[in-house]
Amino acid sequence: MKIISGIIAAFFFLISSFCLLGQEKDVDVYKLSLEELMNLQVSISTKSNINIRENPGIVTIITRDDIRRTGARDIVDLFHLLVPGFDFGVDVEGVVGMGIRGIWAHEGKYLFMVNGFEMNDGMFACVPFGNHFSLDNVDRIEIVRGPGSSVYGGFAGLGVINIITRDSYQNGGKVTYTATHTGKQFSQNQLSFGQTIRGDDVVFNISSTFGAGSRSDRNYTDYYRNNRSMLGTSSTYTKQFALKLDYKNLRIQTLLDDYHYEQIDLWDELYTGTPLQESFKSNFFEVSYKFGHSKFSLIPKVSYKWQKPWRLNVPEIGYGNNKIFYRLNSGIVASHKWGPVQVINGVDWNIDRLKLPSMLDTLYEETFRNGKSQLNYQNIGIYSQALWNTQPANFNIGARYDYSTEFGDAFVPRIGVTKAFKSFHFKLMASESFRVPGGILPNRIPEGYQNLKPEKGTIFEFESGYIFGTTAAIVVNLYDITFNDIIIYGKDAQSGVGYYRNEGKIGSRGMEMSLKYNNEKLFGTLNFASYIRKKSVTDSLFLVPSHDKQFLAFTPLRVNGVITYSANENVRVTLSCSYFGSRYAYNYTAANSDILIKQSPMAVVGFNTEFQNFPFKGFTSQILATNILNAKYSYPQPYRGAHGPLPGLDRSFGFRLVYEY
Repeated sequence: MKIISGIIAAFFFLISSFCLLGQEKDVDVYKLSLEELMNLQVSISTKSNINIRENPGIVTIITRDDIRRTGARDIVDLFHLLVPGFDFGVDVEGVVGMGIRGIWAHEGKYLFMVNGFEMNDGMFACVPFGNHFSLDNVDRIEIVRGPGSSVYGGFAGLGVINIITRDSYQNGGKVTYTATHTGKQFSQNQLSFGQTIRGDDVVFNISSTFGAGSRSDRNYTDYYRNNRSMLGTSSTYTKQFALKLDYKNLRIQTLLDDYHYEQIDLWDELYTGTPLQESFKSNFFEVSYKFGHSKFSLIPKVSYKWQKPWRLNVPEIGYGNNKIFYRLNSGIVASHKWGPVQVINGVDWNIDRLKLPSMLDTLYEETFRNGKSQLNYQNIGIYSQALWNTQPANFNIGARYDYSTEFGDAFVPRIGVTKAFKSFHFKLMASESFRVPGGILPNRIPEGYQNLKPEKGTIFEFESGYIFGTTAAIVVNLYDITFNDIIIYGKDAQSGVGYYRNEGKIGSRGMEMSLKYNNEKLFGTLNFASYIRKKSVTDSLFLVPSHDKQFLAFTPLRVNGVITYSANENVRVTLSCSYFGSRYAYNYTAANSDILIKQSPMAVVGFNTEFQNFPFKGFTSQILATNILNAKYSYPQPYRGAHGPLPGLDRSFGFRLVYEY
């Protein structure tokens, strides 16, 4: 009855609301000046187009020119170079996940989207990286470093990321082939294409990527000091297909994502047989329609999400996972613009189902405690926010209420004050966030144990920036993060049964800084990130005992830089570098003790040369060199979980060929 009451309340809530959520044409960011880049319109933080300097969020925009300039192989390379505070570590089963501002965010603490589709899996809310998401067809990436739960719900506690594929408002096509090689095996070998057809009332866009690669040539050493070469045992394969169709005010879009890879690391002890095949598959479909005009609009939508995540079968040890996740989502966004005030309201209603495979082998597949073949949840979320632009400052206030049939309710408010003057801007924000522990987690609570409740986060942020003339800009931001009732995985001391539980708090505070420089010959970016662990007696799973101001796996000091020299309008060279300070991780066990190892500071350096319109117009070629110093970069485990560091890629050389027509 409670969720029905919520739906009725949401209906009346929307009837009384107003909105502006225009589907504006995307800006051509390919050759913008520094001032234009600093004043881009973005919608990721608020779902309405607002100048990036006044948007009430710590926002980073990565353009397609940024991607080409860096020569990045994949998301990991790109985020290391351009997004302060983002880092990566290894979970289990060869999965590389993300950390944000020192905190392990992999299980449901950030939202990752492609064209607005939620990529977080339906079992644990994770997103795997490592040659997964191709950069070749990306138009731009919008990133919020900070909470987005008041708009996006329970996966947006530490950040929101949206990859936007090829611009739907440009005619023409694009074909890209990328190949890099370590001297022993391909680290990347993929083909991508995209095509846009535009008519009077119709815009049709299609893009696709097919690729293979590898994780490393080096040896992997497990928690018991066993080792095995990853050469030929860590291949990755990705297939992605996206389609968008706009007819007047109707939009239909779909996304198919198929990512699978070889792994030999499992959970603690390496696997000695034929490399295991693991996969994450997702299919999405959405229909939306815009009613209204520039001052008022109403956009209902219906979407469907199908996933088969963490698919792995190891008969030798009696393990299998073949579960399927379904989500049916219906929602409506309404808004109104009245002079200096914008009011945005919305409702989301999710019906989730996690289902056992039809041919269940009980020896291998985990069963559900309810004795049925599926777990069912429903969640309704209602959100609202107002933006009021005044001469002295702009004010943003909002909140979201969610009710889950499994976990009860959560309410998170948000408030922000921003203002951009001619050269100076500032932002001051306070927000709460939450994480809903859905998927398989409720099934991992033994009888007699306390039910899970949502995590709750509180984040304070401040940003200040200044543009120096027409060539340089600096942005500095400070933050303070605290999560209460964090959800962790543990084992019962007597039975050895694994389970999830709420336990204490975790938090960090720190500073991030970005500098940009741009003139006719030079374009450079430099960013810096530093965090300090907030003291807590309940985050022992993540802390470094001998250095209580930092967390496992993630260095408290990161510096990244990219500098491009344009010899002329068709030739440019780029040098990039990511510097990692000291990191700590539990590498192995000896004499029944976990051994903590310090990883020394290192720099990962890349170099590439780009030739545009050569040998003919529309053709671009790049010569790529990554990790040219051959730094022994690895992905440590960001918690005490008995998994050795997963080696990263060695030095590699290659090329990227792009033809646009």
